[in-house]
Amino acid sequence: MNTKTKMSNLLNKKLRGKTIKIFGPPGTGKTENLLKRVQRYLKQGIQPEEICYISFTNKAVDECISRIRKKFSDIDEDRFKYFKTLHSLARQQFAEIPVLDPKVDLLTFHTQYGTIKINFKETWDDQKVYNNWSLQLYDRARNMKVDPITLYKKQTRKGARLQQFKSIIAGYEQFKTMEMENGQRTPDRLDFTDMVEKFIRDGGALSIKILMVDEAQDLTPLQWDMVVKLAKSVWRVYIAGDDDQAIYEWNGANVEHFQSFPGRKVILKKSVRLNKNVHFFSKCLLMGMKDNRVEKEFYSNEKEGKVYYWNNLKKVPWHLEGSWLVLARINDVKRELQQEAKAMSLYYQDVKGNKSFEINQFQAIEYWEKICEGGSITREEACVLYEYLLNIDHGFRSQDSKKWSFAHPNQVFNFDELHLRCGMRESKGNWLDIFKRKFKDKDKQYFLKIMREKIDLTKPPKIIIDTIHQVKGGEADNVVLSSKCNFPSHFDKKNIKEKVKELRVWYTGATRSKGTLHLLGTHHQYNFPLGKYFKLYEANYDKQRYI
Repeated sequence: MNTKTKMSNLLNKKLRGKTIKIFGPPGTGKTENLLKRVQRYLKQGIQPEEICYISFTNKAVDECISRIRKKFSDIDEDRFKYFKTLHSLARQQFAEIPVLDPKVDLLTFHTQYGTIKINFKETWDDQKVYNNWSLQLYDRARNMKVDPITLYKKQTRKGARLQQFKSIIAGYEQFKTMEMENGQRTPDRLDFTDMVEKFIRDGGALSIKILMVDEAQDLTPLQWDMVVKLAKSVWRVYIAGDDDQAIYEWNGANVEHFQSFPGRKVILKKSVRLNKNVHFFSKCLLMGMKDNRVEKEFYSNEKEGKVYYWNNLKKVPWHLEGSWLVLARINDVKRELQQEAKAMSLYYQDVKGNKSFEINQFQAIEYWEKICEGGSITREEACVLYEYLLNIDHGFRSQDSKKWSFAHPNQVFNFDELHLRCGMRESKGNWLDIFKRKFKDKDKQYFLKIMREKIDLTKPPKIIIDTIHQVKGGEADNVVLSSKCNFPSHFDKKNIKEKVKELRVWYTGATRSKGTLHLLGTHHQYNFPLGKYFKLYEANYDKQRYI
């Protein structure tokens, strides 16, 4: 046994003795379990500064701090200094080093790159798209700890455009170290992956006693190296996740690290979210993952629930009460579902809050009808209205217009005053005619339907349409799961690993439901076989043949 192997075995032994691995199937409360442990340590006298809590997003971290402070309101929020994402934690130690802004600096890189080495316009219609894809692949390779060139060749046919790829990543590294501002060389800058690499290489030990890692199944090999470094010097380690919901392998995540991490295994067995029917259907999906997962039996709540299969979005019973998630496998299918929903006059949004229409459009209609009926609107409201008048000559769109200089922001105007003092030239009339240039015919019909149903537009829609990956961690009373893929599903028996990856995605989507699950079949050539699993579910549920 060589020295490296001996050291690895010794490390695993140390980690095994102080690590608890928490496997949490959908709805069993992984995060809640970790937070209860945090609260228990705080009651025992462990200081907030001595606990490191790692989660996947800043939003999740903020939510955790907020939930803890509801019971420990006397603890200042700033004392939870190690409640971070891995990138933020690494950044904390190297605050003096400039960091690349993905939105600003990468745009600059794309703009400047054509002058660094070569121009790709001859071979690519959109150079920025190719640059983005190349940088994403480069970052993925770094997180996977593999050679970027090797990964590139696997992702392309015979290494097509390999020289361009090499040139882009070389240009990117040059950009990070040689960016010029006002003729002066700036300090070398870090991107998010650089931060993690630097922490592993140069980071000092943190003064912590407890380490907790949530959503561990989504960590990359590089991030696992950082977790191991943090774990070496602490008293207790808690690693929480669910290997059955590992759906980010395409982005470099490696669930095998979570599955094989040394430690005592704890399985959360009671799902608060899943009812009997949805639970059984999800177990049907797990059938194909038996050899590639950690075996864990868990139970549903006492509610019966329902699972339906539809071949058309119109047949889904939208009148059912409660919240809705309409889930797609990929963004292209998401956009198709959104268009179908709009044609059905459904009011919806995506995870980021983008609604099925611009709110200003409805506000313009509301303000127009208000002044036509003898009411008044403020200057700010008039500016919104003017954006949607027949043409620019019929109203002043700028709030800085001289025509508005006399008006206080809260000063109100009726129809006649807008005509006389504020440049409006439209005559009173039906909004359908007034806004005919700005509103498409199909949008008009959509707006009329929404208005007839008197939907409260100040509240978020009850329907969210997005991808499975975007809603991971979320839940709804009703979930619609579209089987359309737009790419061949990996379901040949020869490629078990790819089949398992695919099953995990659909399992994650199906288990978002806490009430009714609606499976949507399509006649597309590329479909995930939801119908097959629905038949398996129907054939066995009544007989209670649990899988």
